[in-house]
Amino acid sequence: MMKDNRVIVRNKKRLIVGIGLMVFVMLLNFPFPHEKPFAAGKASVMNIPIQDMDGFKFGGLVLLVILVVGIYLFGTSLEKYRARLVILAILLYFLLPFFLINVYQNTLASGIYAIDYELDESVCEFKKMDDKRLSVMCDLPFENFSDDEVTFDVRFGDEPLFEERFKVVPLMNENAPYTVSLQGHETKVVRIETELAISRGNGLDGGTTHQVHIEISQGNRMRRL
Repeated sequence: MMKDNRVIVRNKKRLIVGIGLMVFVMLLNFPFPHEKPFAAGKASVMNIPIQDMDGFKFGGLVLLVILVVGIYLFGTSLEKYRARLVILAILLYFLLPFFLINVYQNTLASGIYAIDYELDESVCEFKKMDDKRLSVMCDLPFENFSDDEVTFDVRFGDEPLFEERFKVVPLMNENAPYTVSLQGHETKVVRIETELAISRGNGLDGGTTHQVHIEISQGNRMRRL
């Protein structure tokens, strides 16, 4: 019996289950309203944090296994174009969430949900002022996608900067929250300056750190970015 060369899917049940598992993981790991739905980790695979300071993250490992099973079922359900369609599915897994977030923020979002934060372009500089004080200057880039002015508070996230032994965030948040206002459709690099008591900072003399995680809040709304 000759095969029908027009047939692309050979097992519809595997196809549906495979797509369902990939969508399930994508939704649980959806990077909105928080940049990472799970606590940030030291190591990630397929955008899923699998390890933090305390070791491997059980939840992240389970999601990774589910995703791999979903990709396997999707691939083995196909008769033709298997490699191309699997690559397309993986690309959609990575890109579709950011496309949907962009559409939402440019159309329906309001308040802090319309605020975008460029994590990769953020930077904090630490300079020793004297034996007891350390100055901190952070540049945090924001964009407001809404038509309205948005005012919100900024706190620094709980990830340790520089070395693990230097717990700088609690010190920086002593003067928090830092209030920020953005006009409608405004893009702005917000500069936050404060001073730290280095007697509690384990002797840090200075330096620069990038990718500064923050929390923004407005009333009872909060986002981790």
